[in-house]
Amino acid sequence: MHVAITGLGLVTSLGNDAATIDASLDAGRTGLSPGEGLVALLPVPGVGACAFDARPILRRKKDRKLIPRAAELAIGAAHAALTSAGLLIGALEEVGAFVGVGREPPDSGEVERALVRSARGGALDAELLATDGVAAYPPLAPLRTLPNMVLAHVAIQLGLMGEAGTRAGDVAAGLAAIHEGVLAIQEGRAAQVLAGGADSLVDAGSARDVVRLGLAGPEVGPGEGAAFVVLESADAARARGARIYAIITHSSTGFEPEPGPCPPAEPRIGWCGSADGAIDLVRRVARGRSGEARRVDHDGAVAEVGWSVG
Repeated sequence: MHVAITGLGLVTSLGNDAATIDASLDAGRTGLSPGEGLVALLPVPGVGACAFDARPILRRKKDRKLIPRAAELAIGAAHAALTSAGLLIGALEEVGAFVGVGREPPDSGEVERALVRSARGGALDAELLATDGVAAYPPLAPLRTLPNMVLAHVAIQLGLMGEAGTRAGDVAAGLAAIHEGVLAIQEGRAAQVLAGGADSLVDAGSARDVVRLGLAGPEVGPGEGAAFVVLESADAARARGARIYAIITHSSTGFEPEPGPCPPAEPRIGWCGSADGAIDLVRRVARGRSGEARRVDHDGAVAEVGWSVG
């Protein structure tokens, strides 16, 4: 079965469509801006923050306070991909969703009370953690920090109820999610799938971590972004008159025992973590270029997706 890409969605620090991003890069512009607060102390050229607000497409604007930044970006890119595929928001119950995410984001201080109550003699006490600590833990905190909540918020806001899964990692995660989507179509587990990656590394805690890991530094700033595709069988796409942006030629995941450094596809939009490979794929498909996107995480996880346009 041939799997087609019928929808594309992007959110980056240089814009939310490939043409805008390319025009900015050709003009010598960068998506990096000066870091604020503690981020300004890090040895980076800036941060690739996105000028994006998901409230106009949320079911309830007040939901935004419970949505982590990566999920907000994911909702924007997913909405764009589904719309470009000609799928109606609100009628997506059978559409599957696979999302690549990065490390668990830090909280904004709301769990400090629980940690203080879990300490005895300057150290974490398991008994206190299970009693006073749990009692003081904010019940809504996991909605902002658990990695699989990016998928959950996308599904809730856009009404997706089909086959779903989260792939966690670094730069390979978004492509791994697209590979999972290809398999879901080929194996008949879903007729249409939304797949891609989203990450936000511009807060102080996340930015510090990627600098510590050597993924950002003097030449590359921490960034944020999201990219999604809509996948379906080529025959089904033609039958419903959908535009076919590309045909998937191959996809896979694996492991590389001795991984080398994997620089971001475009450092001027910042290190976008688990969204990096998906952003690269969507940008090139949108420009009408055949190719392959391959990413290797620092722990050796590998994912690749190849496609043909025209």
